[in-house]
Amino acid sequence: MSDDLAALAVAACPPEPSPPVDLAGVEQDGLRWKLPRKILVERPCNASVREAYLAVGVPAAIANFLGRRLDRFLGWESLTAAKLSDIVDPGAIPSMDRAVERIVRAIREGERIVLACDHDMDGTASAAVLWTAMVDCFGVPSDHIRVVTSHRLTEGYGIGDGVVARIEAFGARLVISADKGSSDEPRIATLAAKGIDVVVTDHHVIPPEGPPQSAYAVVNPSRLDAEYDKHVCGAGVAFLAMAKVRSALLENGAFAQLPSLASLLDFVAVATIADCVSLSPGASLINRAFLRRGLELVRSGCRPCWKIFAADVKGEIDAETIAFRLVPAIAASGRLDWAEVGFRFLIAKTEPEAATCWSELRRENAERQAIERRLRAQAFPQAAGVAGPAIVLFLEDGHSGVHGITASRVVEAFGKPCAIFAPQGQGARSTAPGLSQGVGLASGSFRSVPGIDVQRALKDVASAHPDLLVAYGGHQAAAGATIRVSDMDRFRQAFSFAVAEQTGGAIATGPELWTDGELDANAHDLKSIHALEAMGPFGRGFEAPLYSGTFRVARYRALTNGRHGRLQLERGDLTLEAVWFSIDSALERPPVVGDTMQIAYRLTRHEFRGHVEVQATIVAGAFQ
Repeated sequence: MSDDLAALAVAACPPEPSPPVDLAGVEQDGLRWKLPRKILVERPCNASVREAYLAVGVPAAIANFLGRRLDRFLGWESLTAAKLSDIVDPGAIPSMDRAVERIVRAIREGERIVLACDHDMDGTASAAVLWTAMVDCFGVPSDHIRVVTSHRLTEGYGIGDGVVARIEAFGARLVISADKGSSDEPRIATLAAKGIDVVVTDHHVIPPEGPPQSAYAVVNPSRLDAEYDKHVCGAGVAFLAMAKVRSALLENGAFAQLPSLASLLDFVAVATIADCVSLSPGASLINRAFLRRGLELVRSGCRPCWKIFAADVKGEIDAETIAFRLVPAIAASGRLDWAEVGFRFLIAKTEPEAATCWSELRRENAERQAIERRLRAQAFPQAAGVAGPAIVLFLEDGHSGVHGITASRVVEAFGKPCAIFAPQGQGARSTAPGLSQGVGLASGSFRSVPGIDVQRALKDVASAHPDLLVAYGGHQAAAGATIRVSDMDRFRQAFSFAVAEQTGGAIATGPELWTDGELDANAHDLKSIHALEAMGPFGRGFEAPLYSGTFRVARYRALTNGRHGRLQLERGDLTLEAVWFSIDSALERPPVVGDTMQIAYRLTRHEFRGHVEVQATIVAGAFQ
């Protein structure tokens, strides 16, 4: 298995599902095709958890919400007030003390240090954490430290040969990796043989053979011998390591005082949101504490980057704003070319510098969006014609940096595992150094649905057809693979068969959307919205409430030439004002008064001319 592909698959995380269309008739190349309707599935409720919260006086809407997300009763403070003081000492992570000793020595002796970081949002934020701690807090001269990333399209993931060459050229004696390194033993061994120590800080799954033996230290809570929160993102692990370095520098007298590193939690917060790590109170109080404090810092405009971002957003900054406005822009540069501009944006010292970087990031993101739209326009009609259990597409003019996003959108729309292939190296800019295209090879990105393990499916394909896969790696939800273009049809059949074995031959009839069921009419008020918001932050493992129900259309008004719509809905004694964005692509016709519809919706506030009212934001629906 390729180390780079294994790292790719472990690093990749499917984004939280965006509200896709339910039922759409779309014209493409003269053919009319239809996206399958969303299947609304009510989340199961743990009755004992629900009753436990009701017994202590928690309102029914909150008790129902928690019963659908927790497997045990948790105290109220754990749910609403996760604190940094609750974080377990990261010294419990194996190898942490050894890592701290080596980093402190490098700081005290003035060694040259390379920060080897991944090129996604988590890696970029990790670089910002390490750089700011080292330079701004510990006083390391900026010319003694350098951030080195890999080029996604030409070098892949992990500590590859190109990264090794740049480390050697800088004359580093110490390398600190962040958000990668756990699967890079061969290159770490190369560095170690040349007298360059590597301290790995990472959070990805450790390979079966164990942590890289040639590393000086491997700080990774995912180690089998680690009894620590395994849900912390790469930037979070980097932060914990720097916090221990700070303590050691104070304890050994290197400094009389040092600033608190809690000021770096804005970087950790955006990485936590971007990397889809668990935010369940039952799984990771650390992530919730990081996110709460970090969002406060972002909103305070504590750095030039946040002031520039806030001016562009022109509204409240929350986890959703970061997920859909900030993260794609910063990640776009790494998807299309080098990821440096995102790092420079985060650490910018002046607002003009941050503004220049943000403008460049927005241009890159606009290009990424255009590429994604083009790929979707090709992928969706092809996917609509796939009757089997898995979707495997080959796009001759695809783009390796955007395939994962496109595959995720196909999964959201069709509810089946998806792989998108293109000729290896396709999409790299001609100016990118080190372009290495494999003649006759195709590289693919895989995304899956709950219950289907794409890594296991690839393993089954490799076992049944030893000559079919050139390289592969991954985990349950995301993977990468390289095959020969001439084997595409054979691979498509073999992979579909492997997926069918996992499903017992069943084929998904459409994408599923999990909801919290019907919300009581008396809970459609501002008090309930406020109480539910207090449960945040929301994210993977602790998704925001999404309700479903059957309503009668009492009024409909088209907005923006019919693209969006405003509705008044009725259910018994309940009258609910609602907005539906992109309704024109979600329904085959506009609603009319008297229609009965089943919808999935979020309960939100709507403010107009100083008046605040409850509003439903519809994310899916269909006529009954």
